[in-house]
Amino acid sequence: MADDAIAVDPSLPVGTILGVTIAGVKVAVIRHAEGWVMLPDRCPHAGCSFVDDDGEVAEGTTLVCACHGSEFDLRDGHVLQGPAATGLEVTDLEPDGDGLRPRSP
Repeated sequence: MADDAIAVDPSLPVGTILGVTIAGVKVAVIRHAEGWVMLPDRCPHAGCSFVDDDGEVAEGTTLVCACHGSEFDLRDGHVLQGPAATGLEVTDLEPDGDGLRPRSP
């Protein structure tokens, strides 16, 4: 694994949502139908945690916040359904040996 790799098994199934702390910041690492992403572990609507508050991946690439039902496209972070008005900053990840690392631009 490279130095910037995240210790997450890349073979975990679609729908996996894991909490990981990077440089003191908790993020959600999520497997969707088209790959892996990393994003802030807080819904921009009310601050609910996607990890601790049972967010879910629906329809392959949609992240649903369990608190108020906001939906986000995991491919680019945009809002699909409110009440959230702001999207999510999404970082694409790729397999790196036994872990994941940010995809190079």
